[in-house]
Amino acid sequence: MTHMNDPLVVFENVDKSYDGGTKVVDDLNLTIAEGEFLTLLGPSGSGKTTTLMMLAGFEAPSRGTIWFRGAPLNKVPTYKRDFGIVFQNYALFPHMSVAENLAFPLRMRRESRSMIEERVNETLDMVKLGPLKDRMPGQLSGGQQQRVALARALVFKPKMVLMDEPLGALDKQLREHMQLEIKHLHEGLGITMLYVTHDQSEALTMSNRIAVFDHGRIQQIGAPREVYAKPASTFVASFMGENNRLDGRVHAEGDGHVHVRTCAGGPALRAMPAADRPAEGQDTVLMVRPECVQLGAREGAENSFEGRVTDVVYHGDHLRLCLEVAGVGPLVVRHLVAEAEAEYQPGDTVQVCWQARHMHAFRC
Repeated sequence: MTHMNDPLVVFENVDKSYDGGTKVVDDLNLTIAEGEFLTLLGPSGSGKTTTLMMLAGFEAPSRGTIWFRGAPLNKVPTYKRDFGIVFQNYALFPHMSVAENLAFPLRMRRESRSMIEERVNETLDMVKLGPLKDRMPGQLSGGQQQRVALARALVFKPKMVLMDEPLGALDKQLREHMQLEIKHLHEGLGITMLYVTHDQSEALTMSNRIAVFDHGRIQQIGAPREVYAKPASTFVASFMGENNRLDGRVHAEGDGHVHVRTCAGGPALRAMPAADRPAEGQDTVLMVRPECVQLGAREGAENSFEGRVTDVVYHGDHLRLCLEVAGVGPLVVRHLVAEAEAEYQPGDTVQVCWQARHMHAFRC
């Protein structure tokens, strides 16, 4: 019996370059645990898809070794790796029915006809597509085609499943629904999944861990809450959702906090030092998320100011307020509509505050 902490895949000092110079993946060291859902998250060109392609066998590392259960994987051909793969375009055979699409990888493995029928029906029921097994892909909706592609990746009980932007072609509501379906499938099957996306909300919803990529390197890896709430760098803080950015200089340290004077000449701010902490006298970048900035005076808030509303945007469940705070700079506030006690208008003066633990100070 395996445990989720047991290493399944290890990337050891892996590089990938297509031109012999520029590294698309740069000295990658990454362990994927048995049974986990790991998401590779990052902007276009950050190296996340190339990493998945090297694991799948469609690309070869320029340097380094990929290990699978302790054995080198570099020279093992794709068809022998026994991984289920789901792409954004589904890659279904248009001339085959849903059931025939699922049967194809089993036929390639020379399974018996009775076993193929049993496994196809079982897998289609698992993704709630049993009644549609005789339909052609062109007769299905985008969400149904995505389910077929996922079922085909699972039907032969692969060692792990690799997914590259599989929900990118779906509309927002269906995409959010499928995120939960895939998450529940993972929890039910316990199979290892490697998922690639540029959508931070998708990564937060589905993953056991997130590896944030930029310029071919992992900038931070950890549980979703850790990566979101305790970003290791300004890049991670900016990429993982929206942040207010303030520039300043550290003038004191103490009680686990740093005290910062903003470049706008305002009062001292208290913040938590990030992993790459600035020292006293050094310039720093402060970041606080819009949902952590509160309207109104709050007891115990270490940072509290008056601000002037410059813009108000209604988003249904929340208001997005843009403020100008003297000596601090522009701020964005995400305020829940259910908690709004007034109709805010441009020109209004409001009190804003936030806790020091919600603001991080990064070395410039």
